This record gives sequence, C-alpha cells and structure tokens, in this order.
Amino acid sequence: MSVEERRTARRVPVKLSVTEEYLAATQHVAAVNISEYGMHYYRPLDSEKRVNREVLLTFSLLDRPQPIKALGWVVEERVTGEKIASHVTFMFLPEKDERSIRDFVASCSEHYFVYC
Repeated sequence: MSVEERRTARRVPVKLSVTEEYLAATQHVAAVNISEYGMHYYRPLDSEKRVNREVLLTFSLLDRPQPIKALGWVVEERVTGEKIASHVTFMFLPEKDERSIRDFVASCSEHYFVYC
C-alpha cells in the first residue's frame, strides 16, 4: 500500500522552503504538499545518508510569522529522477503549531498553490 493510499488527511499543494536537520546534516529542502499530519518534500540526490528516520523540520506558513519546528518521522523515501522524495509524519507538535497547520490546510482550496 502506497503512502497516498494510507493518507487520511487532506493535503494541499505548497511551495515551502524547509530546513531539515538530522544527525548527519542540516539542509534546505523543498516541500510540495502539507497536511495537518505530515509533509512531502524533495531533498538533493547527493544528500548525506540517513542514520535514522527522525528529522527536525523548520518552516514558516504565510499567515504565521513565527517559524514552526516539527519533529518528524520519515515514513517513506524514494529516488525520483535527480531528487529524493521524502514523506514525513509530524510528531510531538506543540498545540499552537498543530492548530496553525490545521487552520492553514483548511483555508486552502484544492486548486490553490501557496507560495511561501
């Protein structure tokens, strides 16, 4: 069963700049969609190999000046062309950040691209 088939929450397309931190590296990645439970982003093909699946993601939403820091768990990764597609589930989000993401996703229509 693919990640798309397992999803229970609505995802909206975005163009978000995200900082991804894990044991071996800190790098900027490009998120392409977000839900209240997780995010899909691409990282460079030459990225450091992951030691574990835990990542710290830092990003800002258009309607919120304070950056969100989300601990995430990489559910799936696969090479797609010249990039690595990463699917991450959020873990241990502060309530205010969880609410901000939920409100943001709810405010987007299905055919609306958000540029952040």
